[in-house]
Amino acid sequence: MEQRDLLKDQIEQLGKVLAKILSDFPGLKSSNNVARGIEISNERLQNEANINIDKLITLHKAELAEYVKNRKLTEGHLETLSEYLKEAGKAIAESNKNEAQSYLAKAIELLDIADETSKTMSFDRVNKKNKIKTVLQEYI
Repeated sequence: MEQRDLLKDQIEQLGKVLAKILSDFPGLKSSNNVARGIEISNERLQNEANINIDKLITLHKAELAEYVKNRKLTEGHLETLSEYLKEAGKAIAESNKNEAQSYLAKAIELLDIADETSKTMSFDRVNKKNKIKTVLQEYI
């Protein structure tokens, strides 16, 4: 019982860390140095949540699913991380289209994995994927 509570606490803490990083990102990217804002956010994700964005965007979908499973990310965590990747991708689109495409594609894959993990289809996630696909089409 106590071990389950500890795991639950760790998962909740991870959710708070992800939410905080996502909420801080708009301020970092508006500081006239988008690349530095993304770098800071990626470092925080690595240090505080053990999520390596540079590695994450290079993984194939099966590897990505295993990566997030090993970190015990919930559907909510995946949605938050997807939102970050979408915003980061949009922010760097003008300076680096290839990297922006990678971020946006991984944002969609994370939402797909959230659907698979939850074994349900969420209309909210479908809408999020469609919005990301629209943004992605702009950069192809």
